This record gives sequence, C-alpha cells and structure tokens, in this order.
Amino acid sequence: MTADRLTILHVYPRQMGVSGDRGNVAALVRRAAAAGLDTEVVEYAPGGALPTAADVVVVGNGPLSAMRSLGADVARIGAPLRDLAGSGVPIVAVGGGFDLATNEVVPTEGAPVAGFGVFDARAVRGAERRVNYFVLETRYPLLAGAATRIAGFEDHATRIELAAGVTPFADVVSGGGNQAGSPVEGAIVGTSFGTHTQGPILPLNPQLTDAVLAAATARVGREYTPDAARTETVDRYAREARATIDRYVDKAFKRIA
Repeated sequence: MTADRLTILHVYPRQMGVSGDRGNVAALVRRAAAAGLDTEVVEYAPGGALPTAADVVVVGNGPLSAMRSLGADVARIGAPLRDLAGSGVPIVAVGGGFDLATNEVVPTEGAPVAGFGVFDARAVRGAERRVNYFVLETRYPLLAGAATRIAGFEDHATRIELAAGVTPFADVVSGGGNQAGSPVEGAIVGTSFGTHTQGPILPLNPQLTDAVLAAATARVGREYTPDAARTETVDRYAREARATIDRYVDKAFKRIA
C-alpha cells in the first residue's frame, strides 16, 4: 500500500477472465471506496513486467487452451506470486485461475500444465462435470460476526487434490466442490484462497470481499472498517441473490454427463 492507495493486481485479465471476473475486481474497488480507501488496478499481461508490490491479486477463470498458451509466462511469474502470497498479500484465484494457481493442471490428454504453485495441490481434469448453484460454509477468516454461508455457481469438471495439511476454502452444503473424496471446496494458504465458485464470488458475498480487504490493510498496519450505510443497497442486492440461490439450489442442473 503506497500513499494510502491499495494496489489490486489483476493477472491475465484477457486470457483468464471469461466468467465476469472483472466483477471481483470491481467489488474490491467499490467496497474499498465505501470504506474510504483509494485503489489502483494494475493489469498484468503475458510478457509484461510483474509489479514487485501489490496489496491484492486476482486471477480469473479461463480455459485449458489459455493455460497452455501462458505456459512460459506462468513459469516466469510463479515465484514472485508465491512470494507475494507468502508475505501475506491475499491472492483470489477463481475457476481456471484456481487450477492455474495449483502446482499443476493434469488434462485428460497431453502433458500436464505447470501452475503458479501458490496452493499445494493439483487440478486433475476429467472429473464429473458439475453445473449448479453452489452453497458453502467458508473457512476463510471473516470479520467478526460475518455470516460464513456463501453462495455462487460452479461449472467445472476438475478434481482438486489437496496436499496433506492444506486447508479447504469451504465445506460444501450443496454442490460438487473439489470432488476428491471429501465434501470440501477450494483451498486456503495464508490470506489467499482458490475456489471454483463463480458468480462472480465477491459481489455475491460482500463479507468475503470485506475479509480480503481487511487482510490487505492489516498487512500494512491499517484497519479496514466497512461502512454499512454506504453499502446498504449493494448488500441488499447480494442478500437477495443468495436467497434466490438457496431457493433454487435443488432445482438446477447438478451434473452433465
């Protein structure tokens, strides 16, 4: 955080941003503004200079073809991203971006694709494809009193195999999740999390946005205090959207053969 401005680093917005993932960046920007925090969004493209400092990193969803095309660049910036996560910078990795943030993506055909290695896990393609509303109880550390129930949408055919000791992002209430034997979803390392929850996840779940911003500001010795009066309208929209998901979660597609 420089001169009271939070830097949000958006990695591969063109290649890994096919599911409205800019909405996650927008949620961080607008939620921060409501708390009196200025932000700067820096977009990183393949071959560019990765910023040496950031306060939040966002990696969005994208197809396997995009991951393959990014191979050399992923190898180049993996270590700096791991360093950022290790220093307490929250990395939010969603969908294919979560897959890419593991150690490797194992396709049904062809060679594995090396990932950033932020999460000690691997993403194995070829699992049952899950297409459904998604309801979870998150394990990510939220602000005191915040609801742990989150909601979104999942659409993937990936099994996430977590290494021993890796904390899942959430427990599954309804949906597929990691599909690796336990009803859990995603992964957490430090203040970073990866998940297949789309929606986008942060606008749908403001308490999670607050938690990410709180982690980012705490790292630089600042306190993040949400302003409920300034976010009342968007909070109501998010509650109503989550209520709709709860209402129809058992009526949507659950899998595609």
